[in-house]
Amino acid sequence: MLNSVDCFAITQAFFAMTSVLFLLTTFIFMNRSRHLRKKVSRMIEALNAKNKELDEMRSSQTSLLAPLKPGTTKSIIVSIDLAGKITDVNDYALEVFGYTRDEMVGQNVYGTIYPTPIKKDSLQATIVSRIFANPKLYIEHETENIKKSGEHFWISWTNRVIYNNDGTPLEIRSVGFDITKRKRLEDELKFLASTDPLTGALNRQTLLEVGAREIKRANRYDRQLAVVIMKLNYFHSLLEETDTSFSDEVLQKTIAICRNSMRDSDYIGRVGDVEFALILTETPAENAVFLAERLKAKIQECNLKSSSGSFITATFGVSGRISKDDTIDSLLLRAFQALQEADKNTRKKLTKKQKKEDTPNA
Repeated sequence: MLNSVDCFAITQAFFAMTSVLFLLTTFIFMNRSRHLRKKVSRMIEALNAKNKELDEMRSSQTSLLAPLKPGTTKSIIVSIDLAGKITDVNDYALEVFGYTRDEMVGQNVYGTIYPTPIKKDSLQATIVSRIFANPKLYIEHETENIKKSGEHFWISWTNRVIYNNDGTPLEIRSVGFDITKRKRLEDELKFLASTDPLTGALNRQTLLEVGAREIKRANRYDRQLAVVIMKLNYFHSLLEETDTSFSDEVLQKTIAICRNSMRDSDYIGRVGDVEFALILTETPAENAVFLAERLKAKIQECNLKSSSGSFITATFGVSGRISKDDTIDSLLLRAFQALQEADKNTRKKLTKKQKKEDTPNA
């Protein structure tokens, strides 16, 4: 039998072994728990990454396919289907065009946001079909648009074609910005670069460019073309040179007289201090002579005066296209030669008149 001492020793050994086993079990458990926590943490991170990716995909698809929602953007956003009908717009587009949503959505773009095209095959009339046919070519373009009030303005568009799952185009999503101010500035700069600032007539360089283009067209299609050179002057006496000190008002009124007598297809430009050239399309030389005589009569009827107080008249030289070898320079040269001849004839008339006035009465 075991005595009390042996029992105590056995008991201490048992507790020691139990403690060791407990510590070992605890160590193993904690170690496994640490690995498990790391594994769970990695799984959570991977799950969060997948959720974020899914949210981005969902957001991307929603922005492409979902109806447009109100926002604070100053961009005009319009969706257009294959038939050219407006399927959706944002609030800013309604504000800019002046429509309610019911007045705009479901309507054709022509007559709503685009003016009704005059020609069926014009770029404006076919812009929707062209964007669907070749999206890359029309990623960006500028158009003249119209508001409900009838006011015309310009928009710079960025276009994106939206497709369904099988690759069939659904609609065009267009984002636009009002560029009317920029367009007007560009037009103003073009006007200043191509016209005489005082009279509004074309400047010499632009007139030559227009003339070169028109003479090429006339030669290509064997059409008539005439050039008229007009020189403002007065002959106070035979000994006095032609006066060129005319006021701005005189020059402006003279150009206004010419414009009122010309067609929209004709051109007038300033080629000297008091010399102006008229390019008359589809006009034979004899008709140009008739126009010159009419302009001369109208200028005299206005009783315009030079700075010295003398009445102003005008001298004209006319030339017409003769052959396909003609250029704008050759027409202008012949017109200037005719103008010089007209000046000589005027001086001859003044000479006869002065001699008659100087001859004493018999």
